[in-house]
Amino acid sequence: MKIYRFFTVLTLVALMCVTGKAQDDLRHEIGISYGVEPNSIWIDSFTDIVPVREGQTTDNKKWFGSLGVEYFYHTSPLVGVGGIFTTSISTEDILSKNQLAVHRSKSFFSLMPAVKFNWLRRNHWGLYSKAAVGTIFTRFADKDYDENGKRSNKSDVITDWSFNWQVSLIGIEGGGEHVRGFLELGIGEQGVAMAGVRCKF
Repeated sequence: MKIYRFFTVLTLVALMCVTGKAQDDLRHEIGISYGVEPNSIWIDSFTDIVPVREGQTTDNKKWFGSLGVEYFYHTSPLVGVGGIFTTSISTEDILSKNQLAVHRSKSFFSLMPAVKFNWLRRNHWGLYSKAAVGTIFTRFADKDYDENGKRSNKSDVITDWSFNWQVSLIGIEGGGEHVRGFLELGIGEQGVAMAGVRCKF
């Protein structure tokens, strides 16, 4: 998928953005993460944007967790301001009389202004917290199948916007002065637990 190739390219760019600046001059940072149990799982579970009809059942439900890209500009060694973009995808089959009736794909995209607090900084590791609020765009796409299991010409696309957020209570990063891996625990669209890599320059 194009979106995941895009994230691969961003990862390579982040790994190459090493400069000769001193740590106190590293005002920019770009991070790429993968998280589990994002908000979009619960949005999917507790909303009926595209309800399953009476007599139908769901099967083969698959989730790909939350991919995130974040940027922060550090106004001081302790505070960074920026934004977070995330995307996640799920698919499922809807059965009618044990036959495939609909293949449904769900895509979630969020954009959130964010703030980060670096409350412990060392040469090769650090501890931090962050918070973000914004919106999430949801796209439901249904591909219908006839009673013989063949794809029909009918398809439906429904979109929706809603509120979203991320609060990472604790994050730990470690590595070099410019490129570090990180782990975070929190709640929100990036996930309750996430891991990634970030570049500072």
